Amino acid sequence: MRLINKLNELRSAPAISMHVPGHKNMTVGNLDRLNWMDDMTEITGLDDLHSPEGVLLELNEFLSGKYPGYMAQAVVNGTTTGILSAIYALKDKVDQFVVIDDAHKSVYHGLDLTGASFQKKSSEEILTMELKNKALILTYPTYSGDGIKDLAHIIEKSRAGGAAVIVDEAHGAHNDIAPGFLPSAMNYGADIVVQSYHKMLPALTGASAVFTNDRQLHRTMMKYIDYFETSSPSYLILASIELAHQFYNDFVHTEFYDRRLEIMDYLQSLDFTVIESDDPAKIIINREGMSPYQLIDILDEAHIYSEMVTDEGVLWCLPLFHVGHGYPLSSLFERLDKLSYDGTDPALVRGEDLSFLIGKEAVRTVVPYPPGVPIIHAGEHFTHDIVKTIIHKRYYHVKMEGIEDNIECYKVEDDT
Repeated sequence: MRLINKLNELRSAPAISMHVPGHKNMTVGNLDRLNWMDDMTEITGLDDLHSPEGVLLELNEFLSGKYPGYMAQAVVNGTTTGILSAIYALKDKVDQFVVIDDAHKSVYHGLDLTGASFQKKSSEEILTMELKNKALILTYPTYSGDGIKDLAHIIEKSRAGGAAVIVDEAHGAHNDIAPGFLPSAMNYGADIVVQSYHKMLPALTGASAVFTNDRQLHRTMMKYIDYFETSSPSYLILASIELAHQFYNDFVHTEFYDRRLEIMDYLQSLDFTVIESDDPAKIIINREGMSPYQLIDILDEAHIYSEMVTDEGVLWCLPLFHVGHGYPLSSLFERLDKLSYDGTDPALVRGEDLSFLIGKEAVRTVVPYPPGVPIIHAGEHFTHDIVKTIIHKRYYHVKMEGIEDNIECYKVEDDT
């Protein structure tokens, strides 16, 4: 029972969450209203998720109320299902897709599966492009909570120019929840928006929703959601979407901003630096005299678990604090007080020699996870800079999907 034992170990520590999902180890929101006996199937009275006519149709209508003019579909397979379905829904309606800035691997998986033509552009370049018969794919906000400066202009220009707009809003289900939070792309008329309710809202992992503003497009989306989503949906996840959406509707921001300020002040009193992002629920922390990679190891040892580490710092996803929350704030402060900063910085460990990869064609896409943004795609060639980046991430113990396949493929060749 290795997995059960590990989960029990983390729970008994207890682990303090500064990562997704948004319920923060069941200390935020109302998931205590769920019951394990609610793990049912599509029996009489519980409707059909792929062709909802009853209680699940009512759930979708409840979600649709988030942004007037949009139709919603609850999804239990995460935002990846929505992204794949969106690309398939538009592949025969456009000549080319345009991926703007960094994108999650699911975007490239969808493009690969469809064989669709695409190009990569920056958000600045889009404003000067001819966009007719294209579909734009934007990621907003980014994993670390950054917005897009000209989002409204990009969407308005795209639609006026005959382009469709898909927005991966996985990290923005809480957009518009209160003053000071980022606005959703649905405020500006994006055609398809996919949100992960579980990332920042208190819902179970896998809880997502797809929003479309055209009935025919919605029907096409439903066709492909039927293809990609499980035919045995979890009613626990569906119920958690409903609870999270009610939480969103009822949210009062005073407690959140008070506790957010308290956390940032406390960190700064302990000589941490705090970088705020466009999303007030995301902060990046550092401490002078050590790399972010050493810092995250120290936090892990204290059972304070962060969302991600990069060269810029350690990313924390703050709880959406509310009156009556159960988040262990005092325990967080106690553990921060007791942190020990002794030990060897991983940066001092010599990196391995992967020079044999330079010039070789990637046999599998390499994806640091998180955040899930590829650094090289299958079929592209490893450059000196890409290999340098991979070595850098490996000796910092950043998890990378696909790299071992490439190393094994060419290491054997290099050794012979």
